[in-house]
Amino acid sequence: LHAHYDGQVTWDDELAPSVLHGVTTTVIGNCGVGFAPVRESDRARLVALMEGVEDIPGSALAEGIRWAWDSFPEYIDALDKTPRTIDVLAQVPHDALRVYVMGDRAVAGEPANEAEIAQMRDLLRAALEHGAAGFSTGRTDNHRGNDGSATPSSEADRRELEGIASALKGISFGVLQAVSDFDMAAGKARFDAEYDLLEGMARAAGRPMSLSLL
Repeated sequence: LHAHYDGQVTWDDELAPSVLHGVTTTVIGNCGVGFAPVRESDRARLVALMEGVEDIPGSALAEGIRWAWDSFPEYIDALDKTPRTIDVLAQVPHDALRVYVMGDRAVAGEPANEAEIAQMRDLLRAALEHGAAGFSTGRTDNHRGNDGSATPSSEADRRELEGIASALKGISFGVLQAVSDFDMAAGKARFDAEYDLLEGMARAAGRPMSLSLL
């Protein structure tokens, strides 16, 4: 299920090697990284982030991605135009959403204000209503941009995470996905605090959450 075909899916109708292993459905937009929503001026920034986090060559992404969207609904529409060997579900990635709304402030790790949180929540809700599978966020120090910088969403606070997740409240579909290293070396208190934060997201959403542990 967990894959990072976010760029490849725009030019490849086969999606190997997944199809070769009998996979029938893949989920993209994991770990908070992806390519929608995006402003044209931020395309290279998201490519560099994916290269660093998932070790996908930025040169291949830059040359291969067939950019035809700004919003997440437009991304889904672009993907729908190509029949594929397997089905694709797309989650809204926190990093892309944060950069789209906050610009340079997102990359600088600044906290989102109430207006920005509301805008991210509204954009997520619109994406869900258009067919997005859910929302993902990345909170691990092991994920870095290709220049070694932290991912835009890695230090997002509880207010932001719960505010965005509340976009799923009251609807009967959509999931949350998060990756975290839980700072286990720092002891039980740090683990509990991180788990409580993610549990608060799930509570705000009223929907299931899956966790990837590093």
